[in-house]
Amino acid sequence: MRRRDFLTLIAALGAGGWPRAPLAEPVNGKIGYLHPITISPTHITFSLLQREWRRLGYVDGETVFARSGENDPGLLPKLVEELIDRRVGVLIVVGADAVRAAAKATATVPIVAIDMETDPVQTGLIGSYARPGGNVTGLFLDMPALATKWVQLMREMVPSLDRVAFAWQPSTGRSQLDVALGVAKTLNIEATVMEFDVADDFAASLSGLRGPKQTGVIQLTFPGITTVAEKFAAAAERYQLPAMSFLRAAAKAGFLMSYGPNQEDYFPRAVQIADRILRGDKVENVPIERPSKFEFVINLSAARALGLTVPPTLLIRADEVIE
Repeated sequence: MRRRDFLTLIAALGAGGWPRAPLAEPVNGKIGYLHPITISPTHITFSLLQREWRRLGYVDGETVFARSGENDPGLLPKLVEELIDRRVGVLIVVGADAVRAAAKATATVPIVAIDMETDPVQTGLIGSYARPGGNVTGLFLDMPALATKWVQLMREMVPSLDRVAFAWQPSTGRSQLDVALGVAKTLNIEATVMEFDVADDFAASLSGLRGPKQTGVIQLTFPGITTVAEKFAAAAERYQLPAMSFLRAAAKAGFLMSYGPNQEDYFPRAVQIADRILRGDKVENVPIERPSKFEFVINLSAARALGLTVPPTLLIRADEVIE
């Protein structure tokens, strides 16, 4: 230890204790978090947000209260009311069902939405992306536009593709589905819609796609799908169906491909927005944010199990290749 450092330490001890690290700026309110499926610490959305609110100084059970609908949409209004009763200063809600429940319950408590899934201007939830104008702001994944990319990548991965099946959850609305169906029609690919929920028997659902037609499955967005990604991927492999999702976590769980926003960069923004609002920013003036980073992931192990040879042009473009 240098002499100057030693003298500094002695002076600190003489003043009554060890030197302390600078304290983080104290938080200025409470956050309520609502997910329609799960608040398991192992779920990627929850773990990313929890890490961020802890980094900002919020404490679970004291200044952050988390609730889950456990895949029962009927519970969401009651859970929103429970969080409001705890006098939270802002709500972070995930997915269309939770957003609707929160917006119906309060016009005054600020709402930070993640994954609105349907164009919020089109539905009247906000006035504009730049100035929402009400009590709702947040993250819009712009998934209808991404649907074009998914269909194109599936065709490129499987040149002999005859048909694409869109796994769709009706509560998310039709905007993403309609774009996807239009792209398939433009590319002269037969399209079918398979309604699904996280509680479904995926093997039974996908078995109907067996047959001579080369079929790919594209899983449209829905909160909580990463909780069942491994089961869905296993069912798709069983029936030799190339499957694609929008999150890297799904590709890691066995999907052939994923293309979508980088969750690690994007999702924590919801907590940062909530923190800004608690510190004085007006929710009506906080712009809706869209992702700026997207990642394309290929699972080579899944490709081998499906008997597919991945085109070199796709391998070059992939941000990550899972061996």
